[in-house]
Amino acid sequence: KDGQLFFNIFNLDGFLGDRMTVNWLYKPFFEVRARSYRFRLLNGSISRYLKLALVDAAGKPVPFYMIANDGNIMEHSVYFENGELPTQAIAERYDIIVDFSAFEEGDRLYLVNLLEHRTGKGPKAAISLKSVASGKYDGDPAVGKVLEFRVKAYAGKDSSMNPAHYVEGAKKMIPLPTFTVEELENARHRSFEFGKSNGTDKAPWTIKTDGGQGMGADPNRVDAAPDMGSVEIWHLESSSGGWAHPVHIHFEEGQILTKDGKEPPSWEKWARKDVYRLGTMSDSAHYVEVAIRFREFAGTYMEHCHNTQHEDHAMLLRWDIEKPGQLVSMKTPMPDWEGCGYIESDEQSTFKSGDRSAKASYSMPEKSSIITSSTSSRPPIETGKAKESAPKVSASPEEAEDAQEAVTQKKKKKKKKNKKRKRSSWRLSSWEGTR
Repeated sequence: KDGQLFFNIFNLDGFLGDRMTVNWLYKPFFEVRARSYRFRLLNGSISRYLKLALVDAAGKPVPFYMIANDGNIMEHSVYFENGELPTQAIAERYDIIVDFSAFEEGDRLYLVNLLEHRTGKGPKAAISLKSVASGKYDGDPAVGKVLEFRVKAYAGKDSSMNPAHYVEGAKKMIPLPTFTVEELENARHRSFEFGKSNGTDKAPWTIKTDGGQGMGADPNRVDAAPDMGSVEIWHLESSSGGWAHPVHIHFEEGQILTKDGKEPPSWEKWARKDVYRLGTMSDSAHYVEVAIRFREFAGTYMEHCHNTQHEDHAMLLRWDIEKPGQLVSMKTPMPDWEGCGYIESDEQSTFKSGDRSAKASYSMPEKSSIITSSTSSRPPIETGKAKESAPKVSASPEEAEDAQEAVTQKKKKKKKKNKKRKRSSWRLSSWEGTR
């Protein structure tokens, strides 16, 4: 009431506001010259998905081009003749180019939201642009006009790039990295299932890793540890019925191989992404396969659902990038009022091997723009100072992983003797509220 901010701390499903804001302003306006502009659109909602469209004062769609998806310029621009963007999950970013040169001074255009919600479970349906633009729709208060553009005259020369020159089949903006067939055939596989399996009333949201038990966040547990320089295929799946889960993988971008077994749409086919939509919308999917190359910077990162209510209630896991051959996981930082100490980390049983059953049943996509038959030309990843060559060991990747897991289990037994004493000196902190 009267602009008062409100939040329900007991809502663990998904919280929806009743007013849409843009850069913290309610129904703002933005003055633009009659030339091209690039806009970055970030969905900063807690649990609300968006479907944005651009219309003129008469309610007619205004076309535009998408040139970037999440953190990266795409290989090709994508033209949206109907003026409507695809579904946009929490934390997803779309960069678009809008040309205002066809409009006169005083003309007004509107950015509108078409996606209706009833609950924080996920989107209900996309409302027709005609119904929203005409003002006849009367439902979700966040559906409708969210930003007004006011056109001003422009006498200068617009020397910005023309995105029409970079559509599929024309020039490339930035070439998309590719994977060889050999790299994908030899890739380690991991599966992550987002749902409520083994959840509790206070922390209902969990992630199953490699077919194991559903678990909530534990900063001390390493659920996956890919090697620096390696290629892996991650299988993301929603097991919670009609719930929507925007999965955010930190640090390293991936490229979508398939969505529900099909090639991704053009605005994802030409992109590197870090947010992947699991859900029931027509342009989302229940099952997504992502290829990731872990290029550099060993360290600890996380993967989580970006419905902030799910994330804040433990739908989050830790994964590390390790140097090839590394046998001891990085220690876990544990902050205290006196500073920060470090304790030995635990590991999921498959943190090195991944999901072997997923690999055994995997079929290479019949068609993909990111798979090449040529040998990769990428330089090797530097993992430290040069060392003396070790004797070559003739062993399969599976045998090497088994040997490494045996060392890990031996290390765990030794660790348990001192772990209780070490933990007592540092108060454990929860990851609730972290993102």
